[in-house]
Amino acid sequence: MAALWIRTRKMELSQALGNVGELKGVIANLLKENGFTDVVNTEEVAGNKGDIRLSILHLHIGNRSFYQQVIAAGDNSNITLGVVEDILNKVKGLQFL
Repeated sequence: MAALWIRTRKMELSQALGNVGELKGVIANLLKENGFTDVVNTEEVAGNKGDIRLSILHLHIGNRSFYQQVIAAGDNSNITLGVVEDILNKVKGLQFL
């Protein structure tokens, strides 16, 4: 059965980064390092892993605050959720956040 999972969190951009664009570049590299293919860094950072499409959006709130949404769609609910949780934890674990 097809599945769609979304995790949203409110964040403050670290002073170590100049803007959200720099963060998106780091996340794009993180996806590539974790086996994602066809990675893009446009309005979203997105890529494919097997039959899963993952997208990370950054929605500006004000100043250095934003919402970060990690969204994935795939054919298997448990595997898709696992990919979302794994990438979200890796992004949270970035040293400068």
